[in-house]
Amino acid sequence: MKLRSIIVEDEILAFKAIKRLCEKSKHIELVDSFNNGKDALDFLNENEIDLIFLDVEMPGMSGLELLENLSNIPQVIFTTSNKEYAYEAFEYEVTDFIKKPVEALRFEKAVEKAIGVEENLKAIALNSSKAEIYLRVDGKYIRIPYDEILYFENVGDYIKIITEGKAHVFHGALKTIDAKLNHPRLLKVHRSFIVNLDKIIDIEDNTIVINKKVIPISRAHKPILMKSLNILN
Repeated sequence: MKLRSIIVEDEILAFKAIKRLCEKSKHIELVDSFNNGKDALDFLNENEIDLIFLDVEMPGMSGLELLENLSNIPQVIFTTSNKEYAYEAFEYEVTDFIKKPVEALRFEKAVEKAIGVEENLKAIALNSSKAEIYLRVDGKYIRIPYDEILYFENVGDYIKIITEGKAHVFHGALKTIDAKLNHPRLLKVHRSFIVNLDKIIDIEDNTIVINKKVIPISRAHKPILMKSLNILN
């Protein structure tokens, strides 16, 4: 598997190092490179890319500003000299964060992580099979078939499971639930929502509708969502 990738980097030495590593990697198809965010933004608005090697600090439009202006965010590997951007990496749910100067082993580890994400995207597109979860309620475990689930919603310290006939509320974190779910048609589309792809009624801009509920789609998750659907045009 090869990831269609671009480099957005204004430091010449860092750019040369990343370009060399991309050309050596069997998993990277280097499509283009840019030394500023504006040109990269123009390119990304017209082309589909799997992965961006993105410098955070650039004159003019920074890497963070580039992400802010994208309607769809592909996988991103931050490259920066400043560890303080680790928080922003978490906020944008980027695939990885590499500190400059970029070393070969660290680069390959980040690429392998991106490959893993891409493989998970392919698994999402597989047809769903019969499965269920069990939820402890009032001292007993109730069975909830996956195909009855509409969506999961994070509300403060609690999770709501909305099914076709009922709502279940329990204490937990959506991130933990997402890691435990083992079903290709249950997809996280926002930091507060996991949805059943088979229950989507329609998609418009950055929202989807399930059973009259309008659910936001984060820009980081929208490419994942779109790749998981059977879109004809």
